[in-house]
Amino acid sequence: MMNIGENIKSIRELKGYSQEVMASNLDISQKTYSNIEKAGNDISYERIQKIADILEVSVTKILQLNTEHILNSNNQSGGISQLNTAATYNYLNEAQAKLYERIIEEKDKLLEEKDRVIEILRRIDN
Repeated sequence: MMNIGENIKSIRELKGYSQEVMASNLDISQKTYSNIEKAGNDISYERIQKIADILEVSVTKILQLNTEHILNSNNQSGGISQLNTAATYNYLNEAQAKLYERIIEEKDKLLEEKDRVIEILRRIDN
């Protein structure tokens, strides 16, 4: 499974940015930035947001999990029924879980705002 750091690296490379450019934009050393890509699961939400801004992608894009890999690793020794085991749900550490909870909360707020805008537009249309 790709971790957050690997996702950041992949996106950075697709965008054609060097680690030096990223580090400079983040006001950190290149070595510190390199460590983010190597062990990206220990990164703050604020840092992920800043990286997403630099790369011009959503935070969600950086946090996408390689679900195909998860499914394949679970199917190796017993088929699809293994997807319901507790081990499947323990691949996130506590920091990642909090980060995903925060993203879900933000998504919910955005959906509520979308609903309010739609309601306003409906009133205008009538």
